[in-house]
Amino acid sequence: MKPQTPVQARLPVVAALFLPWPVWLLREEAKELPLAVHRGGWVVAVSPLARKLGARPGMALEAAQARVASLLAFPYPAQAEAAWRALLRELHALTPWVEPQGPGVAFLRLSPEEARLLAQGYGARVGVAPWREVALLAAWAAREGEARVVAEGEEAGFLDRLPLYLLRGVGLTPEGLARLRLLGLRRVGELRAWRPHQVAAYLPEGRVLLPYLHGPWRRGVARFPEEAALEAHLHLHPPAEATFGLLAHLAGRLARGLGERAASRVEVEGMGLGLRFRGEHLAKAPLRDEAGVRLALELALRKSGAAGLPLEEVRARALGLFRPSRQEGLWRRAGVGLEAVVARFPDAFLRVEVLDAEALVPEWGFRYGPWEVRDAALPLAPGGGVPGRKAPLGAVSR
Repeated sequence: MKPQTPVQARLPVVAALFLPWPVWLLREEAKELPLAVHRGGWVVAVSPLARKLGARPGMALEAAQARVASLLAFPYPAQAEAAWRALLRELHALTPWVEPQGPGVAFLRLSPEEARLLAQGYGARVGVAPWREVALLAAWAAREGEARVVAEGEEAGFLDRLPLYLLRGVGLTPEGLARLRLLGLRRVGELRAWRPHQVAAYLPEGRVLLPYLHGPWRRGVARFPEEAALEAHLHLHPPAEATFGLLAHLAGRLARGLGERAASRVEVEGMGLGLRFRGEHLAKAPLRDEAGVRLALELALRKSGAAGLPLEEVRARALGLFRPSRQEGLWRRAGVGLEAVVARFPDAFLRVEVLDAEALVPEWGFRYGPWEVRDAALPLAPGGGVPGRKAPLGAVSR
């Protein structure tokens, strides 16, 4: 385990829940309304009111609408992944220790006061504790906009008082919860009284729950994984629209900065009318040249909602940088491959010379001869690994 820095050792672990994640993005629309987010005809997330009325994730959309007549169905947001990355960058501005655990769940290191401000500002459920597992259960026990703080040394008492259903957030299935309730269990402390092998034997998901019940608990929170990015920006005075020429200029600067690298996605950010517009486009193929980057920037600008508006500043970023691999061939210079093989195995290649195509006896119509390499190679692929040239043919003579 990596040693902790003094600052990291002083700050407790903070677990922040922005769940259910797609519904959290639509929290203003979902306020006091039964809302469900669907994808491919299936419900993937529901608001608290919709869950209370009987809708559940995993149901067919038609079944959910039949159960909840007033259900508002929204398609899965196309910008959900980009919004999650943007939220992580905002959290990274608060602390260098931000470790995502999937969309809507993140571990941080903040003071209890900062954690309370985070919960109030984002309307998230936040748990604060010295350990990751305890902080996550504290977050599930908190209400929206609340930070539940567990002081060091009080972890066992806090866990023992928790209702058993809160373990649903860390892996307990509805079937497992029903089996435990048949035995009369209502609190986490009653399950913690079991031995670890009893929990693992009785519940199929028991091994997933053991770290939260009996440990080992962990303190560490990883630093935020900052990815390499290229940025180009322009200040517009007076404010103007983001035209084709402006995006082409930004794309050219990004393409020159890429060099031999490629980008997997681009982001456009525009500031104007006192507002900030941001759009992101994930490319289907690596972005290497200016034309591909310019087209991706146009698509990202359309998604941002800033098209046609007067902007004061435009920023373009190339993200997800990597160096594409290329297969040029096994031998860089023509002739090297075949020359080495013939030198080691003289009889590996033979030349067939036709003497008489109409000979009555086949053996009289041809004869074998050795090959002599004259700066030629056996091509393993079209082009023989030589850029811009046709595959050379092996020249032979008797």
